[in-house]
Amino acid sequence: MQDPLLDAVSRIVADVAATEVMPRWRNLGRGDIAEKSGPDDLVTVADKSAELALTKRLASFLPGSAVVGEEAVAADPSVMQRLLTPGPVWVIDPIDGTAAFAAGEPNFTLMVALVEGGEPQAGWIFAPALGNVAFGGPERGVWFGRSVAEAARLDQPSVPSSLTGMTGLLGKRNITEARRAEIQAKERHFKALDGVTFAGIDYVRLARGEAHFALYSKCEPWDHLPGLALARALGFGHARHDGAPYQPHAPAGGLLVAPEDHLELIRSVLLD
Repeated sequence: MQDPLLDAVSRIVADVAATEVMPRWRNLGRGDIAEKSGPDDLVTVADKSAELALTKRLASFLPGSAVVGEEAVAADPSVMQRLLTPGPVWVIDPIDGTAAFAAGEPNFTLMVALVEGGEPQAGWIFAPALGNVAFGGPERGVWFGRSVAEAARLDQPSVPSSLTGMTGLLGKRNITEARRAEIQAKERHFKALDGVTFAGIDYVRLARGEAHFALYSKCEPWDHLPGLALARALGFGHARHDGAPYQPHAPAGGLLVAPEDHLELIRSVLLD
């Protein structure tokens, strides 16, 4: 591999996927799934065990680093404030797409970001049931393949010259049906507005040029910082719906991810 940090953390995530997640996929017992905030917000024993394993191994790999995990924040919201510390912070989504995982479907990922000063420096997205991995970051490049060993560097995706050639991804969660319909009505300005899958899947689609932008209302840091590390390395920008900077420690205001040169135009067409 070309980068010691990317290589080492890739192998940690791959190992945790193999030991903590995949043995439980399609093998969950009746008591292994629970609701958090509601029926659309699930947690499984695999989420919890994977986050514990990743937390221990990543903190040991980079002594002095802090860790912000989705399940840790669910148990203690003050953990989110670790994102304000000046040193390195690991952000963990042990299973993005828990609903798919719990249903025995393959569209789930393990995601990790390394953040400093609130900015993602590197990200890792592993889809073990789909058989692909993506990782990288600004100044490091982005890599994609069926495994860490087989991953190849991605070129910056080509961007259509006009909005009418672009395909966007539109999130479904934390948005009213009326607001969603209002945004969807602007589809005429684009080639298509498709629904999102899960953030880990979506960011890989952006990295590979299969979609050109994504609009979310739900913007927790573990959902987005791993993918934003990849996106930034490939020429994408991001902003809240009102154009203000995204603040991972206080995730509100939605999130638009789009090619840097088209970000404000896409934002104004979709949201103004």
